[in-house]
Amino acid sequence: MTRLPSLITVEAEMAQDDKSDDAPTPEELSDGIARLLTEVEDAFASDRWAILDRGSEHVTWLLYDGAALRHCCRLLYEMEIAAAARLELAVRLLARAHLETWLTGLYIHYGGFEAVERVAQDTRYALEATDHEARLFDQWLTAEQKSARKRARKVEQANKGMSQWNKANPEGPAKAMLDEPYVPQLQPTGLDLSDRIAAFGDYEARSLPVSEIVDALTKLAPEKAFGRESFRPLYLIYRVLSTIGAHASLNILEAYLNPGPSGRFIRIAPLPANGSMIDNARITALHGTAFLASAVLGEQGSPTPVADEIRAWLMPDPTGRAAWAPGV
Repeated sequence: MTRLPSLITVEAEMAQDDKSDDAPTPEELSDGIARLLTEVEDAFASDRWAILDRGSEHVTWLLYDGAALRHCCRLLYEMEIAAAARLELAVRLLARAHLETWLTGLYIHYGGFEAVERVAQDTRYALEATDHEARLFDQWLTAEQKSARKRARKVEQANKGMSQWNKANPEGPAKAMLDEPYVPQLQPTGLDLSDRIAAFGDYEARSLPVSEIVDALTKLAPEKAFGRESFRPLYLIYRVLSTIGAHASLNILEAYLNPGPSGRFIRIAPLPANGSMIDNARITALHGTAFLASAVLGEQGSPTPVADEIRAWLMPDPTGRAAWAPGV
């Protein structure tokens, strides 16, 4: 088989080409992450974010708005821990999860309660799909076990008859015993998500792909004055992160193939050998979290000097002079 070009190699080369003298150092990124997480923690710990649950659409939106920021912060924190331990693949997986959460958080923040409803529809869609798959498996398992036991009883009777014949006719060729059919030993999943699904009331189950969120953000950005460029490049970054971290594609496996000096022999390396994305992933995640924190906290009156500082520090430059800081 012809070996395929690796997306990891391409990404690493791009990252190397994008380096500049002004690129943040790992130490600066760690300091920025620590200060931003502290600022968000202090804001949520204040009485301003002790929200009276009136059950209104606004309160529901505000709660999920804050929760999305919290989830971004948690993923950023765990990405920082993984980065300190040089856990390359863990950082890539967390970067993908963070990017998806960040896009969803922006969608909820600027899309309002309608966006929360779309996320609810998607959640119900996923729950129903899982519940359906579990029920299908349990039904198949019950039927398969019943059928296998029935076949086993028939084989047992047949073998008993042949065994008796063999004993009664020792001078003739023995009849071969039939193999007993295998009876699956698995237990039914017993998974029942009906109560959880029912909690979504009249919401229709509808899938919400990341690409749809991206298109919605592209439309919302000029309307809500939080951007003027298409969000489609961020979707492409999300897809690349899926290819080089989340899914065991040939692109990820390619990174373990290490040709020797002669090029004739290839060894399987213990780690991906095509460069690191740790710092680039942290830049993107730090800038995105600061962007969301400024919006979510700032609009509720919480001071966000650290988030605003980081946004200005890592602000992407459309001319390409700061390509090391991708973002909105």
